[in-house]
Amino acid sequence: MTNHDAQLLQLTICGEAAAWKSVGFNVIDIGNGNSICSVGGVKIYFENDTLNKGIWRIGTKRISGVIDSLKFDDLSVERSFSDNHSVLSDHPNGITGIDHLVVTTPNCNRTTKAFEETGMAARGVRTFGKIGSETRQTFFWLGNVILELVGSNTKEDEGPPSIWGIAFVSKNIEETVNFLGDTCTPLKPAIQPGRRITTIKTQEFDIYNALAVMSPHGEAI
Repeated sequence: MTNHDAQLLQLTICGEAAAWKSVGFNVIDIGNGNSICSVGGVKIYFENDTLNKGIWRIGTKRISGVIDSLKFDDLSVERSFSDNHSVLSDHPNGITGIDHLVVTTPNCNRTTKAFEETGMAARGVRTFGKIGSETRQTFFWLGNVILELVGSNTKEDEGPPSIWGIAFVSKNIEETVNFLGDTCTPLKPAIQPGRRITTIKTQEFDIYNALAVMSPHGEAI
């Protein structure tokens, strides 16, 4: 069975609300040390939890449970943390949506199989690198957001996958880079033809996951 409805709805992050504010996200305090913001319809919930680091839960429609150690919440049946709060989706940094969520794994075959058993279908595979040590990217759709699974194309090691980072979309990438200033890298061509990308220097803000920003699809350069 293919899970066509697995729309990404929410990402839960341990702490980091103040750091995300520092890079231009409109984050709202909802009490008890917790905060939220919305990016392209996806709620980002900053949880006052010191036991975990970075993004540690993925909220979707139709997927629930621990999948190859990654925690998924089915928010079509469970209440979102932020259901009772009004969240602004306009951000000073100009970011308007999430392009893809990146998950790394030491065992692409194992994690791919675990995803497919939930009904998530691989929509594309790309390999690159030197022969014998290629990297594999497998692309799954969580509604209008891509889940990009990255790992070795040849090795199958032990250990869990982890959520590596997020690639956002900006309606005007030059304005975003101007806003971020020295806290992001210079614009460069993205792997996707006709798009450009910058990386936020998250280590300067104690943000655990990698954050990149891309120009929109079909950008005229």
